[in-house]
Amino acid sequence: MTQGNNTHQLDEALQEDSNLQNVLKNFESTIAVLEADLEKALALQNGRSLSLDDQIKLDTYLTYLNSTLFWINLKLQGVDTSKHAVVHDLGRAKEMLARDKEINAALAAPRLDVRAAKRFIAAGMHTRFVDMDGVMVTEDQYKRSLAESGKGDN
Repeated sequence: MTQGNNTHQLDEALQEDSNLQNVLKNFESTIAVLEADLEKALALQNGRSLSLDDQIKLDTYLTYLNSTLFWINLKLQGVDTSKHAVVHDLGRAKEMLARDKEINAALAAPRLDVRAAKRFIAAGMHTRFVDMDGVMVTEDQYKRSLAESGKGDN
């Protein structure tokens, strides 16, 4: 009877612990988000209307999500996950996601239009610039300025 009474008191104490209740609510909402993401990802995968790049991203994400859920399950069972193979899988999936992000950032970065740059350079080649008291002006502007000031007559 004392064992049952102690268990009942422990249950009441845990139910009244607001910190623990907040942790459990946060955990529950996180699991709900993961489940919703998993359902969306599986629906996309079943549709098979994705490009190869998008399919690779989705497969990588599913691997990460599955490994995360398995890691959570192991932690809840009290297993030491520090040397478990799932940690390696999580690390590889994170690396792949980070690499994909790098590739997409590089592809989205502005690019120099070499042909347009060559046209600009070729069009500007005939114009000569002169340093006129710290200001770069065209050679024609420089000669006019000298003529107007009377210095060009020398």
